[in-house]
Amino acid sequence: MLRRLLDSLKRTFPGFFGMAFHMRDFFLIHIPAWLNILCLQRSDSHMVEVFYLTTRFPKRPAARSEHAHGGSVKLTYLAETFPHHFPAANLAYIVTTVGHPLQNQILDALKRKKVKIVINHDGVAFPAWAGGRYVEFNRISKHILDRANFIVYQSQFSKLSADLYLSPPNVPHEIIYNPVDVHHFVRQDVKKPEELTLMLGGNQYEKYRLQLALQTLHSLLKLVPTARLIVTGTLWLPEQEAWAWTNAALKEMNLTEHVEFVGKYTQADAPRLYSKAHLLIHTKYADPCPGLIPEVMGCGLPVVHIGNGGVPELVGGAGIGLPVEHSWERYNLPEPEAMANAVVQVYENLSYYSRAAREQAQKFALEKFVAKHKEIFAKVLAS
Repeated sequence: MLRRLLDSLKRTFPGFFGMAFHMRDFFLIHIPAWLNILCLQRSDSHMVEVFYLTTRFPKRPAARSEHAHGGSVKLTYLAETFPHHFPAANLAYIVTTVGHPLQNQILDALKRKKVKIVINHDGVAFPAWAGGRYVEFNRISKHILDRANFIVYQSQFSKLSADLYLSPPNVPHEIIYNPVDVHHFVRQDVKKPEELTLMLGGNQYEKYRLQLALQTLHSLLKLVPTARLIVTGTLWLPEQEAWAWTNAALKEMNLTEHVEFVGKYTQADAPRLYSKAHLLIHTKYADPCPGLIPEVMGCGLPVVHIGNGGVPELVGGAGIGLPVEHSWERYNLPEPEAMANAVVQVYENLSYYSRAAREQAQKFALEKFVAKHKEIFAKVLAS
């Protein structure tokens, strides 16, 4: 009841609450962050001392037992070998999708202090996703890339899209796919359900991703009446509207008894969760390089996915990609019936595809990712 009252007051007095939240952020986030920015300095150590920009600057990246998703996960991995250093560091590692309200000021301070900067770049904003704001969003990414001494692109698609939309600086670069700890992400001693069980992994920040998954399940039930779907992560905002749409869609398609929502999960818990499904359906359009894909493949899950973006580079023969006409201007999604047929094709050959998934995951082993970064860090510091 209290939350409904607060929501009502926010709608009635938006100006007042907007100012109140602005002042709260100013005193609790911006002032402490500015003080920490002033503390940044360059280390004279001959060892690699890395500063990682996280959403909770200047704190270290999250540990595996803590909640981390998206671009933050690779910071967790790297910090295990190259610990986080603050306030003094000789190299900064920035992921373009891991932002902070004062990231421009932080980057400018690092450049002034002559700290070398390595940027790990994911994707770009484009009209189909960001509408008319894609230029504004890309301006933020370009501002980050322009400060790079070295750029790591997460896929061939990431490099192609950056060249098209961001005009990145002419600095050394390399394509390095997101890693997976193949010793952690393995098949767990979990009995899989007898019913064909799909997983929609990660967070569902865009409605169309969940909608296509539900439509696929609806079509699949005509072929496999007992099929189920596990949905992970959080939904898009506003949360109340997202759940209202979801519950209505489940009821309309008669899926309520076939879908389970499990919420957020940690890296430590992920393998056991993934092992409860037979395969992953990945419904994000033009996804540059989702770390989720190598993780589930490490657990032996094949992937049925939209056949554009960087996902085909990751999956290879460990699943089926649904071909679509690539467009930056609009989403061209596959038909749910086609996704369902691909699911059945993979499920009927599950042993083959599961072995292929595990073999494919080995290509992205964490040890290779860390070794490559060790080489890059040495080169950057020597330049």
